[in-house]
Amino acid sequence: MYDQVAAVQAYLLPLPGTTRLTLRRKAELYLQGQPADALYYIERGLVKLDRASEGEQCVTLNLCTAGELLGEESLMARQNYLTQAEALTPLVVYRIPSNQVLEAGSSNPQLGMFLVDTVLRRKQMLERRLELIAAHDVERRILLVLADLAGRGERDPEGGYSLPLTQRDVANLIGATRETTSLMLNQMERNGLLSLSRGKVMIPSPSRLRDTAIAEMQHVDAN
Repeated sequence: MYDQVAAVQAYLLPLPGTTRLTLRRKAELYLQGQPADALYYIERGLVKLDRASEGEQCVTLNLCTAGELLGEESLMARQNYLTQAEALTPLVVYRIPSNQVLEAGSSNPQLGMFLVDTVLRRKQMLERRLELIAAHDVERRILLVLADLAGRGERDPEGGYSLPLTQRDVANLIGATRETTSLMLNQMERNGLLSLSRGKVMIPSPSRLRDTAIAEMQHVDAN
């Protein structure tokens, strides 16, 4: 296991052509289908990774925050980006040309192993999300996904978290329709598990969301 921040600072940020970018909320780092020519390292902010499917359907694969790398597709020759990366908050990132990363990796085994570790961790995260979607109903998906992602949001003075997500974003994260997701979110708000405002989901206690999901699973098993 690597210290990602230390590894990025040691191996990637010093590479030629690396640039530091400041982006506004809703700005796009890259688009799905665009030639993948750079890795991105988040210094500050939150990024949503979306993947378009057939028709107007969209799946949100992850929310990435400070200390994480994006755009691993660029490590493959003649590859396009497989997702769209959008800033959910004001963002500071480093753009690292992938040709420089590959050249450095060919002569630096530690950098090569770090990149493999990064890709494998992302793969494990996606497998866990897929398992969650396949194994649970919409209500438990919402509870577990928001519990997992809450720590990536902004911390409030009372100890809760605020995620800059619309109800459509939540639906895309859990693989459900917006209508069903909205019904579940409103029910959870009535039960005091979270609160909703325009473009935000406030989570007072991630552990309470997780405990509620576990309790419901135990109730189903008992029946």
